[in-house]
Amino acid sequence: MKKYLSATIFALILLSVSASGWCQSPVLWQDPNTGQVFTKPGEGRVPVDMSTLQTAPQGSPAQAAPAPASDYSSQAFKDAVTNAVGEKEAKTYPKIKIGGLMYGEYYYNFDKEDRTADNGHKDPKNAFVLNRGYLNVFADLTPQIGVRITSDLSRVIAPGDNNNGDLAYRLKYYYVDFHKFLNFYPGMEVKMGQFQTPWLDYEEGQWEFRVIDNMLIEKEGYINAGDLGLDFRGPLPKGYGSWQVSVDDGEGYHAAEANKYKAIEARLTVNPVPQVDALKQLQFSGYAKVSQQDFLHKNYRYIAYAEYKYHDDAFLAGEYDWTSGIDPAKLTHTGVNNIKGQGFSTMAWYRMPFWKPIRILGRFDKFRHDENAPNTTVTRWIYGVAYDLNKNVMFVLDNDRTITGTALKKTASPYLDSNFAKLDLQVQF
Repeated sequence: MKKYLSATIFALILLSVSASGWCQSPVLWQDPNTGQVFTKPGEGRVPVDMSTLQTAPQGSPAQAAPAPASDYSSQAFKDAVTNAVGEKEAKTYPKIKIGGLMYGEYYYNFDKEDRTADNGHKDPKNAFVLNRGYLNVFADLTPQIGVRITSDLSRVIAPGDNNNGDLAYRLKYYYVDFHKFLNFYPGMEVKMGQFQTPWLDYEEGQWEFRVIDNMLIEKEGYINAGDLGLDFRGPLPKGYGSWQVSVDDGEGYHAAEANKYKAIEARLTVNPVPQVDALKQLQFSGYAKVSQQDFLHKNYRYIAYAEYKYHDDAFLAGEYDWTSGIDPAKLTHTGVNNIKGQGFSTMAWYRMPFWKPIRILGRFDKFRHDENAPNTTVTRWIYGVAYDLNKNVMFVLDNDRTITGTALKKTASPYLDSNFAKLDLQVQF
């Protein structure tokens, strides 16, 4: 690995210098009798015209003519890769893969409380929506180094601006991934850049129905799916689980760094009996995040989680969340810096044995933003049926209902009651 990095850095420098014109083509010298080429002048040697190198006379030992000057830098890079991974593998790198993920839906809100609908009239609101549109680019530069770039489709909300309402792409992930570089721990990965934070990407992958809505802790505004920093992750031995630890800015991928402090996030997942087929997907997880908003005040987020999945036929999971610090609902009853909240979420799905593409699903959330203040609770029911058309396309017909405490409805970021009937579409490739 060390040898490869040195060679690659040298090759990249050579590429940059050559491409920018900072160096001139080297002067070579040739013996006109033998055709042999030298890098230094000597007796009987003459300067070489780089465009027409003299070949060795008949019967003389054949000499390999150097590549034209314009090809020196690219050849040096090829040589560096070949030296690091071998000639056969060097021909296959970089490996690039492009993919995408779309969350679309049509919804109808039966609740009359949406104050923004129809110019303020309390009428039901319905719409076709693109909730997410990810464009993923994956590149394997070598067997040990990869890059991911993911753009995220989002609706521009900028009243008074000409771009208000536009669908625009923003950067969600852009990182370099170093892996398989430790012989004693090949599963270890190190990511640098803007990456998936330890919790949400993991939980969404287990639940499989992010297309319906955000997970509870993100839905209520407490943590984010991506951030900028340094990330470490890896498996536990013999299938007993996995872990992930990151040091990041703490503001999330759609906000700039607000102060000099950094956040620390960590997840530990344990599979207690991976050797038993019926129980190998029984998992217990813990998550914690500590961030600091200023010299005196810190934010804490904790999650305890358990799940059981039986092959691809059934899934059951539950989590309990604790929060302390700034509340995203901007409650001011007990001061903005010391609000404590807590809540839980349960979720399940079951695949119909007589028709495998059909799954029934349900989820229940309850979260109290301020445990010392009344009417600060959000309650949510989600239930429906999913149809897996194939491994790339899924439809979900569901009902999503939210009941919000009256104190939350008066905050700067209003929470409203809602009762959505939705047809969701997920497409991935």
